[in-house]
Amino acid sequence: MICRNCGNEIRDDVRFCPHCGALNSPDQSSALPQGAASYSAPAWEGPEGGGGKKKTGLMIGIAVAAVVVIALFAIVLRGLFSNPKKQVEAAFAKSAAAYLAAEEKLGMPDVAQWQQDQEITQTMGLQLEGINSDLVGMDLSALSGLRLGLFTSYNGAARWMSANLNAGWGEDELLELSMKADDAGLYFNSPQLTGNTHYGMNTETMGADLAARGVTEMEDVSFNMFDLVDMILERMDQEKLESDMKKAGRNLWDQAKVKKTGAKTLNIHGALIKTTAYQVVIPEEALNQYVDDMETALSALNYHDLYEEMFRTMGMPLDEVEDFLDALEDMDVYGELTDGLRDVIDALGDVELEVCLSDGYVSGVLYENEIGGQKVDAALHLGGGEEYVDDLFLEIKVDEMKFRIDSTGDHSLRNGLFTDTTTIQLNDTRSYLVKVTSDMTLDPSKKNDNFQWKLGASSSGLSLCVLDMAGDVTWSHDYLSLNPIKISVRAVGMEVCTLSLSYHVESHADRGTVDDPRLITQMDENELKEMVLDTQKRTLQWASDMEKLFMSRLPQELLWSLMSI
Repeated sequence: MICRNCGNEIRDDVRFCPHCGALNSPDQSSALPQGAASYSAPAWEGPEGGGGKKKTGLMIGIAVAAVVVIALFAIVLRGLFSNPKKQVEAAFAKSAAAYLAAEEKLGMPDVAQWQQDQEITQTMGLQLEGINSDLVGMDLSALSGLRLGLFTSYNGAARWMSANLNAGWGEDELLELSMKADDAGLYFNSPQLTGNTHYGMNTETMGADLAARGVTEMEDVSFNMFDLVDMILERMDQEKLESDMKKAGRNLWDQAKVKKTGAKTLNIHGALIKTTAYQVVIPEEALNQYVDDMETALSALNYHDLYEEMFRTMGMPLDEVEDFLDALEDMDVYGELTDGLRDVIDALGDVELEVCLSDGYVSGVLYENEIGGQKVDAALHLGGGEEYVDDLFLEIKVDEMKFRIDSTGDHSLRNGLFTDTTTIQLNDTRSYLVKVTSDMTLDPSKKNDNFQWKLGASSSGLSLCVLDMAGDVTWSHDYLSLNPIKISVRAVGMEVCTLSLSYHVESHADRGTVDDPRLITQMDENELKEMVLDTQKRTLQWASDMEKLFMSRLPQELLWSLMSI
């Protein structure tokens, strides 16, 4: 018969349905206990019926799923917290993230990204503000006001590039040299030497233009500089290089062996940090494989083949550049680098490190070995201050020589200021040989007088050079500006000079113009002669003007001294 409740087929002699449990006797009401109601499915269980069993099955399913999830979570946690290799890996990742977060908090622009976007403008100026005449025993004050400026702009999408180098003295412009690339046009200009005219050539028609004037050796030459830049950038796949290097690093770590060795206390800038130590062993074979992978990734761009293709694309006769291509083929920069690394790995063998973790961060990486009869000790300490990224210490000892880098400060803007004090020092058994000290402060909340930096170098207790810098630094996601930065230079305890530095870089490049363009390759003989004579006349006039200017401004003793150099 058919169950009245769920509709499934059941045996005739069965009183209760084995599928849903409902009573199915011929006289259901008489079979029920007195006062009991016949079974009916609750309205919310839907038209299919079978609600009791489905509800029970659903609850069982949820319970089983919960147990599975909890079990999986427990396995993951157990694997994370009991697997030494995963603990060390997680600590390195957490440490790297802390430094990245501190950098992002400072909010400096990503200049490398601007370069990849092919739109960037830079301006730099350096001016002599004062000079110590006592250094040479004559009055040098007239040299104050000498300045040098550089401007570059590149806009790949607009196919525009310009570069300008200029020198001045106070209000006077001494010399300006300018180069501009406007798509296929390449131009040169100097107001002092060529006036307002920009002389140049069309690189796409250059060979044909020269051939029309009898210069047939270069008749096939035709190129566009921006196309060549695009070709180089296409071949230099930075994302693939980074991906390959990450993969090589992953393979190296996969072959490392890690085990927990116990507790260790580190002294980091006077703070005693309790850590858990792990032994990390990287096999020699794995190191050699990493070097092989690195060489493959770096050598993906074959410069010889790239330049050969460029010259072919340009229509250049390869015999004209044969020596250059031969020199490139003989060069094996990456091969020499990796061969050197393999020699080091051969001397080291398996690398055994002691990695110390505290609060989930890497607090120390220690290394001891004897290489070529020399004892080598290396120690990297991280953390120790109020913030993890505030303290860093690296020391490498080879027998009696010791190299160390010591950095402290508020690198995370904990108190609103970025501060850093760094010392780089090379010592022998008696004293330090060379010491470089850096003391920097940057206040992001201020727009003026927010930057100070003192940089010094000394040897065996004698101060060699000190640079004191102070001024204004401003920035956002699309620009960085230093303007002005006053610089004081001292050598062996004596003031040498004072300078003024300005620098600005931004992720925007306007498309400029070329005034009065003249294509040299399309000039006839008379026009070329006229250009040469005009440039020669201007050059002689400029030289005369410069002579008069220097003679009028410089003391005679200094003038003759400079002319005799």
